[in-house]
Amino acid sequence: MAMIHPCHGCDPSSILGAGVLKMEINYFGKPYSFTHVAALKRFGKDNDYTPNSTIKKTIEAIINNSNSIAVVPIENTFEGFIDDTVDLLCENTNLAILEELQLPIKLFLLSNGLIRLPEIKEIYSHAYPLKISRPWIKSHISDDVELKATNSTSDAVYQIRRKKYSCAIASAEAARYYGLRKLKEIVVEKGENITMFFVLKKK
Repeated sequence: MAMIHPCHGCDPSSILGAGVLKMEINYFGKPYSFTHVAALKRFGKDNDYTPNSTIKKTIEAIINNSNSIAVVPIENTFEGFIDDTVDLLCENTNLAILEELQLPIKLFLLSNGLIRLPEIKEIYSHAYPLKISRPWIKSHISDDVELKATNSTSDAVYQIRRKKYSCAIASAEAARYYGLRKLKEIVVEKGENITMFFVLKKK
């Protein structure tokens, strides 16, 4: 799979057909989920981006609109294939895989203010980052911190915006977008954390 190459000057008509000036790009998660970040790095900001709360809704969006594309996660180097994506691709044989992207993942512990690590009561994130980060959380914070799974990493950020003793595990881009503080980078010692994504279109 190829690393993401910026496509800021790419012609939407080359993907969606003649006459298309902007692409409608559906992605999984709220703004600045890792899927959104991967899509922005590939296609740039001069397109219309639509967030979707689930992978299923992301794919349904392009089934209902053949003039749009979708970006969804398919595999992570630590956790393997994303079951929801695989199942939906098997169920919907009218989808074309246009590209494969891969994004190196850096996880950050985010809060809405400066707090000490022992003060953290709960941590929100998608199930995969929570699982990957569990050893780090245990050694740097506590084994008693409550871990709460969300639909996406950006959804976790959204949920902790006004919670003093809650944190989220998400991207640096999400921290900037939502105005949160990066407390720590979560360094995973089992190798490079990379997520692969498919760019999909209805056939």
